Amino acid sequence: MNLTWTLLFLFLLLEQTVFTLSLPFSRRHIDNPVSWVPGGHHRYCDVMMRRRWLIRGGKCKQINTFIHEDLATIADFCRTPPVPCTGSRSLQSCHNSTRDVSVTDCFARAGTRPPYCHYHKKDSTRPIRVGCEEGAPVHLDA
Repeated sequence: MNLTWTLLFLFLLLEQTVFTLSLPFSRRHIDNPVSWVPGGHHRYCDVMMRRRWLIRGGKCKQINTFIHEDLATIADFCRTPPVPCTGSRSLQSCHNSTRDVSVTDCFARAGTRPPYCHYHKKDSTRPIRVGCEEGAPVHLDA
């Protein structure tokens, strides 16, 4: 096998590892491009939290952030210098984004109960911090 094919194979293997490790993270946090939701943009969080199976076990998830960037962009942040994680007991270090990213934060409304959890949303552009394993984002830090 020549060097070009070997490098291509290694690149594809790395991409597959990042993709596989990041599947749960992607399901919970990545929405790029921003999804269309029925009923208008003000229903984004209500719809997306149900669509991504973030309402279960008889509880409304209190807070969730959707990142409007692709997985490769977020995975690049895993290469930044490590910093302490604040929202994970299992990860030793996290990584700050190298730039602000577009996000939507979803906050459960007071008194909301399953199966009809209701949320309010806040769109912003801000830095994020991710926890990574083997170069793949697996945790969005608080």
